[in-house]
Amino acid sequence: MNVIQRPRPREFCATMQDYIIDTDATTTFAVEYGGKRILEEEYVPDAQNQVRVRRLGRFCALALWGTWCNEEVHWQLSAAGTFTFYINGVKDADCFVTYSTLQTRKNADTPGVLSEVTQKVTRPGVPEYASGFLTGTGYTLSGTGTDGVEKSVEVSVASQGDAPFTVDASYSRACQQLGVTSLQHYTVGFDGGSIEFLVDASRYADLRVFRFKNVYDMPETLCCTGGLSVKGASEDTTGFLYGVERKFALKVTDEYTAVSGPVYLRQEYKLWHQLLNAREAQIRADNQWLDIVITQQKLERDFRRSALATVEFSFWLADPAQNGLID
Repeated sequence: MNVIQRPRPREFCATMQDYIIDTDATTTFAVEYGGKRILEEEYVPDAQNQVRVRRLGRFCALALWGTWCNEEVHWQLSAAGTFTFYINGVKDADCFVTYSTLQTRKNADTPGVLSEVTQKVTRPGVPEYASGFLTGTGYTLSGTGTDGVEKSVEVSVASQGDAPFTVDASYSRACQQLGVTSLQHYTVGFDGGSIEFLVDASRYADLRVFRFKNVYDMPETLCCTGGLSVKGASEDTTGFLYGVERKFALKVTDEYTAVSGPVYLRQEYKLWHQLLNAREAQIRADNQWLDIVITQQKLERDFRRSALATVEFSFWLADPAQNGLID
């Protein structure tokens, strides 16, 4: 028996290499994670005397997930972990796997920021998140104030092992950490890369904040400055009570429509696309996050022209009892 190919020491779920084993006998393959055996199967070699364990990353993804966060530093301990592979009862390799739903060009050894963009627009008062792995003992934060002065700090983080973490990267916290009152832009750096936030200081009459889990299951936010409208609807059952027809089992199905407003960066279309196709998305209302289900979308992008079009989508609240909570 000879192992021709195995997963690399560090992998993303969606780009994880298959196992290819050269053998002429039935082979037992097993996977352990978190001290538990989560898979054990027997494979019969094909006509080329090879055993191929395909789509192993999709299986590993079933054991990983990211979580929402509201604190300044949040460790995503369940979004990555070490999987151990056994062949015929003998340990063959360990692989540190990071969650991802789609293929990525990132290097799993130094992935940088766990996002598909390296630049995005932010606004004062809007929550922002940045996720990645430790660089040294923490992460770096640098920015340029409105007076043109550049500042940089190393932010220490109490390590909780080799796992990704999410930090509060909002504008107000960046100003506080850098000791300034205003910024033109600022950058959050992790092991292998960084993300830059460009500050839009314009005042908007209507600002709606959405957050979602990206392809790495890390939280990210987007703002709609183009307004929000609602189309009232309900599903109910009617019946007669004392000769009067009344409604019973009322279920509110109001549908909201949001418009993104101006899109300043072409990169941000990737984020809008992920929001519209996210498995988990929320809207911020009255200082709380409400789960939503996105029902319709209108995202048009021309790869040749320089014109940037707005994004429009419709959604309803995932909990029908939350009717009227969006002011």
